[in-house]
Amino acid sequence: MKKTVLYISAIALACACSIEPAAVSGPVFSAAIEQEGKTYVDAQFHLCWHAGDRVSIFDSAGSNAEYSFAGTDGDVSGRLERLSDGSAGDGPYTAVYPHSEANSVNFDGSVAATLQPVQSYASGSFGPGAGLMAARSETSSLGFRNTCGALVFRFYGSAGAVSSVTLEGNGGELLAGEAQIRWADGLPSVQILSGGSRSVRLDCNPPVSPGATADKAAEFWFALPPMTFEKGFTVTVASSDGGSCVFSSAKPLTVKRSSIKRMEALEVDFTPPTAAVEGQTLPHWQPGYLDIHGINGGRGEAFYYIFPDGTTMLVDAAGGPQSEYGYDSGIASKPSVAISCGQVIVNYIRHFAPVVAGGRLDYFMASHYHGDHIGAWRDKYSKFHWQPVNSSGTPVGTVNLAAGGFVVNGLPDVGMSIPIDKVIDRGDWGDRPSGDYLDENSQKLYLNYTNFLAWSAANHGTVREKLAIGHTDQIVLKHSPSKYSGFSVRGIAAGGDIWTGSGTGVNTSYVPSTAQCLANIDEWAINENIYSCVFHLSYGKFDWFSGGDIQFTGKSTYSWKDIELPISKVMKKVEAMKASHHSTKNTNSTELLGVLKPDVYVAGVWQDVQPNPATIKRVLAASPSVKIFTTNLAQSNVETLTGEGVNVGKFSATRGHVVLRILPGGEAFYVYVLDDSDLEYRVKAIFGPYLCK
Repeated sequence: MKKTVLYISAIALACACSIEPAAVSGPVFSAAIEQEGKTYVDAQFHLCWHAGDRVSIFDSAGSNAEYSFAGTDGDVSGRLERLSDGSAGDGPYTAVYPHSEANSVNFDGSVAATLQPVQSYASGSFGPGAGLMAARSETSSLGFRNTCGALVFRFYGSAGAVSSVTLEGNGGELLAGEAQIRWADGLPSVQILSGGSRSVRLDCNPPVSPGATADKAAEFWFALPPMTFEKGFTVTVASSDGGSCVFSSAKPLTVKRSSIKRMEALEVDFTPPTAAVEGQTLPHWQPGYLDIHGINGGRGEAFYYIFPDGTTMLVDAAGGPQSEYGYDSGIASKPSVAISCGQVIVNYIRHFAPVVAGGRLDYFMASHYHGDHIGAWRDKYSKFHWQPVNSSGTPVGTVNLAAGGFVVNGLPDVGMSIPIDKVIDRGDWGDRPSGDYLDENSQKLYLNYTNFLAWSAANHGTVREKLAIGHTDQIVLKHSPSKYSGFSVRGIAAGGDIWTGSGTGVNTSYVPSTAQCLANIDEWAINENIYSCVFHLSYGKFDWFSGGDIQFTGKSTYSWKDIELPISKVMKKVEAMKASHHSTKNTNSTELLGVLKPDVYVAGVWQDVQPNPATIKRVLAASPSVKIFTTNLAQSNVETLTGEGVNVGKFSATRGHVVLRILPGGEAFYVYVLDDSDLEYRVKAIFGPYLCK
């Protein structure tokens, strides 16, 4: 599927045609067309009747008589001749196009009719009977007016022919079905009654080839009631060979009576998301799939999620200092030191983001307040080419943190390019402070983070919230939640508080209180990692665990430093997990892994001590057939792992972006490893499908 921004312009409305019937004797009416519509459009966009168009005409008694347009194709006015024996006696008269025996006039003068939920393709216009139209007159001279507007999509591409196009609103708007037509100031208005259809399908029989290029795109016309798609819309294009392509927009769109909104030409690509080929760019996400992308910039972690309805979330935005500029990480920047890690993430998201995302991120989660997750701070930030800005986001020579300035690294680098709707984190770092709380460099890092959030709130409306532990109603589907009831994200832990496993209950006493942590901050030396945001994502049978940098370091002295133990008591087996704390030492405990038992283990590696041999041995002990993926692996660590008895040759992959693509419904998933040496996102290796249990 191509990422495409949808643009809209308005022109005049057109309609469709029907077959020519045989007339019978009876009253004759004259019919003229509102020049903004009905029944079809000629090559010069003149608006015309089609010979044989059928109309229902009601007399004062409400009798439904069928009439036919007796003129020729292209007429803008002409005679209507009666086809049925139904009475068309005294006026006033009410008329409806198209004719149906089910059409009727109510006691209050309104008309009951049907707007077709399944419409037929016609070249350059509506299909037969799609454009609902009405007229009222005291005499036999009828002036027909449109009740509908039109949305015209234009498609081009080289693969396949279009067999159908289905349109639906992201807000569940009623688009077709039984309708009621009323008049106000001489103009008809139409309302779809409850129980109507929330989608309209345009059938193409025979299938229609899209144009070869954008300027030759084939047009597909929908007749719609005047309405607004408050949350945008989604269009599914089906091919004659069973493929599909989905386009979506999150922007509101209004369809007006007797006007057309014509969309910019869109390139259709019927390649399914699982039709990946080694050496070629990974196909794009489509609705119903769940994507989890481990983005490798070589400077920390960043995991990008595309939920089944196109809702997006980024967890962490790596911003560790580059090894090429003197930081001893042992891992080179990807794809090169010339691209900041934040821009690596931005480029990646812009490539894979669904159109429905509208160029924004629905959620950003900061797992905790360390530089390899939100953007590092160094007083000599110029050494690493991190741009300082003032509180307005304007580049300056020297940053003033006290005045709201910040350096553009990590999250600020991402968030200044891609607007973020909601930021979720562990809360104010003074609530259960870690040992970093009194460290000057860490204070600047946190202030840099909050200064950026203030800028983002002012410029993009960003809202900040603490992860709601135990809740599944904080991180939710934004576009089509009713379609994917089997999807949820539950907060498990944050800031030292842990879910009890029951409802939304929270254990707030496992880690000592804020006052105790402050009073003993030097002695306890609490690592910020144990306060990480932890969540559990479920989609059907698929389960995913993400634990930030949780660890158990120091548990022999202070048992509560093992934050993994209480988490293990509320978790269950998962299909896949993000390795906690990059799979370094004293993390991914026996207790936690013994519960999770992952089939796939993904480690966001950015230092040469990751992964740790003892940690990998625990992973293998808990799940002997586990598939291990690392985004990087230093040669020095290969030697360390091998010396400790870990067979690195059995790792599934050790370098690249790692993508989990879960099939609709969560029944199975693939893992793709993408080349991180450039920005083409070519597939290096394909694994799966793995069945979910």
